[in-house]
Amino acid sequence: MDSSKSAFISPTIVKNLLQKKGINLIGKNFNEIDLHNLEIALNNCPPIERAEAYKTIAGKVVIEIRQRSPILRVIDAYNASYYIDNKGYVMRLSGNYTSRVIIANGNIHCPIPENGKISVLNVDNYLKDKHYMLGDLFKLAQFIADDDFWNAQVQQIFVNASGDFELIPRVGAQVIVFGDYSDCEAKFSNLMSFYKNGLPAVGWNKYETINLKYKGQVICTKRE
Repeated sequence: MDSSKSAFISPTIVKNLLQKKGINLIGKNFNEIDLHNLEIALNNCPPIERAEAYKTIAGKVVIEIRQRSPILRVIDAYNASYYIDNKGYVMRLSGNYTSRVIIANGNIHCPIPENGKISVLNVDNYLKDKHYMLGDLFKLAQFIADDDFWNAQVQQIFVNASGDFELIPRVGAQVIVFGDYSDCEAKFSNLMSFYKNGLPAVGWNKYETINLKYKGQVICTKRE
C-alpha cells in the first residue's frame, strides 16, 4: 500500500530493495518473517518517509509505505542535483521518477545535509551557518507550493551573483527580482497587486525586470 501520488516507490522497487538486503518474502515460512528487520530495511530507503509492516489473520504480510513529497529540486553551482521534500529533508534523485516541482539553480554554494537525516531548517545548528541559503530557498518554495496561483505561475528560482533570488514565471517574459526571503508574504502581495492593476494596462511583456527586493516597492525596468 502506498500513501503518495508520487512514483518514487513501486511494489517492484520494494521487492528488489528487500532482496538486496537479503530479505525474500516469497516462499518463506509465515512465522519466520521478521517484520522489524523488514521495516528497518525500508525506512533506510531515502524516498520512504515511513514504512510499517504487519501480518493479517489471513496469512498475508502487508507493507504500508508513506513516500516523501518533494517540493523543490536544487541544481547547485557544482552541478549537484537533489530534491528537498516538504519537511525540509534532502532526497537523492530517483531513476524511477522525476517530480515536477520548482527548480532552484545558479549561485548556490551550500554544503548539503546528509541525505534524509537533517532538515535544511535546522542545519545552522549542524553546520554553524547562520546564513544557510537552502533553508531560505526551501521556505520560499514552500510558500509558493502552498498557494495555487503562485504554484502555477513560478517555475524556477535563480540565485544571481549577488545572492538575490530571481523568480522565473511561466506567464510573462519578466525576471522577478525577489531579493532574499525576508518579507516574503508582503512581496508576493505587492506583486499580485501589480499583476492586477499594472500589467493589464501595459501588457505582460513590456517590462524586462520587476524588482521586489526593496520594502514596499515594485520597481520595473522597461524592455529595450
